[in-house]
Amino acid sequence: MKLNSTLLGIMVLVLVFGGIGVSMATNTWVTESTKTPATIKEGEFAGQANPADIRGSYTFTDVSKNFGIPVPVLAKAFGAESVADQKAFKAKDLEARYASLDKEIGTSSLRLFVALYKGLPYDLTGDTYVPAPAVEILKQAGKLSADQLKYIEAHSVDVSKVK
Repeated sequence: MKLNSTLLGIMVLVLVFGGIGVSMATNTWVTESTKTPATIKEGEFAGQANPADIRGSYTFTDVSKNFGIPVPVLAKAFGAESVADQKAFKAKDLEARYASLDKEIGTSSLRLFVALYKGLPYDLTGDTYVPAPAVEILKQAGKLSADQLKYIEAHSVDVSKVK
């Protein structure tokens, strides 16, 4: 069988748009992020949202929705109380906000805070720093083990002078 260019062009269009049509009909066509983190697969926390899957594009609203932490608590923990739209504040904005510090506070800091606030497991082997207000909120929540308390106290950063 010989294919001419017209027939080949029609076949390509049918395959492309047919594939899109089938995926739309089966509700598998997704064109925007759902901002839903992966879940923990095993252990006592299986099925719960995994804080390690928080991305820089997550807003405080996304974190609140997925982990049940109120936006004002997140804003207070990360010194974003003066931000005009706290709900739209993104995890990646933390790095720019605290760029003048000698310690990095960013998305990994938010992951650590969420995990400890919710009492979920988190790997404490790296150097992840959190703002001092976040440390105080975690202490008040009272869910920290002795090792976790020692870690966050050693990795607390005074952010009171940052605006």
